[in-house]
Amino acid sequence: MDHSDRPCLASTETPCVGICSTIYGDYVCRGCFRSTQEVIDWNAYQDPEKLLILTRLNAQITQVMRAKICIVDTTLLKAKCQHYQIKIRADFTPYAWAHALLRAGAHEIKDITKYGISIRPEFSHLSFAKLIEHIDDELFSMHLASREK
Repeated sequence: MDHSDRPCLASTETPCVGICSTIYGDYVCRGCFRSTQEVIDWNAYQDPEKLLILTRLNAQITQVMRAKICIVDTTLLKAKCQHYQIKIRADFTPYAWAHALLRAGAHEIKDITKYGISIRPEFSHLSFAKLIEHIDDELFSMHLASREK
């Protein structure tokens, strides 16, 4: 059975990636996809509350990325992220690692297969920069929609 989308979330380290858009008035941070309140309250949360947020973020990123890409070689993907010093969470799925990689290097990546990733055919017409923009817009919208329920 494939458990790649259900990791054991052990670390409650902040998911902040240093691109906080909540200071500019966004209700959802375009960097880490947490709500303004989650960003503000992070240090006051207990581990179970943090883990719930991290689990949600991992699940949302995995869902969106799985629809757009295939992970061909997890070991290669992880090695490339480490080589380029891209911050990845070992407790997140490889799809979340691929998201971090694309965010960091979409403008420089020429051949995505050299990173252990392939793009699904229906998205192969997009540049990597456009693909990550599309993915991030979907994640942003997904979080907004989940907050409205």
